[in-house]
Amino acid sequence: MARSPLQARQSPRISVNDLALYMVSSDTARMGIVRRAKYPQTPPIIRYRDVRSVLCQYLSDPLRPVNRLVDAEDIFQQRIDDPSIRDLARDDARHSIDVLHAIQGMQNQLASFDFHHAPQDQDKLEIAGVEVSVRADLLLHASARGVQQIGAAVLRMTMDDAETDAARQKRREMGIYAATLARLHLDQNIPTDRQPVNRLCLSIDIQHGEVFEAPNSSTRRINDIESVCRVIAALWPTI
Repeated sequence: MARSPLQARQSPRISVNDLALYMVSSDTARMGIVRRAKYPQTPPIIRYRDVRSVLCQYLSDPLRPVNRLVDAEDIFQQRIDDPSIRDLARDDARHSIDVLHAIQGMQNQLASFDFHHAPQDQDKLEIAGVEVSVRADLLLHASARGVQQIGAAVLRMTMDDAETDAARQKRREMGIYAATLARLHLDQNIPTDRQPVNRLCLSIDIQHGEVFEAPNSSTRRINDIESVCRVIAALWPTI
């Protein structure tokens, strides 16, 4: 079936997760990623939207009271048990409970980070003619030698599908690229008097229980991202 022009995004735009996936995919898979980005399907629900808000409130609270997560789990369980709610919303509630359990398992990994609320209004990241939909879920503060520092965290919530070493390595690379994009987004779109630092720019892979930092030496990755975005911008009119 031919697609209506109204369904197509007129200018190049891609999500942070899809761009990270593009970076580690084959040429054939990359074409499919760009095609889906240009002709997006309208989701019936925004998956993980409600639990994302819960996690941001929880992590930005210095005390991180577990009862906040318990209360949220009770609400999601009520949705699961309510037959009047759509199946997709009930399924999202089940996965949201999995996320709540996973974040509790990351307590030790996240304990040292000082999370803060991120601005509600954030511009999209522009790279080589492509709009990248990346949003800082949280900001991080720290200090070193009297210098006040800042970073940005992206919460990644996707199904646990890395069953092989190759798949786990691919997911790790995606996490590092997402953290690098968080640093670029911080530099471009979040004004601050603090010094941005890579070690505070994170991609937090909730279901896998892993935290990825933007590498200290990220010039090659940034160059690769810019090159890929130029390719996406060139491909866009032809798809």
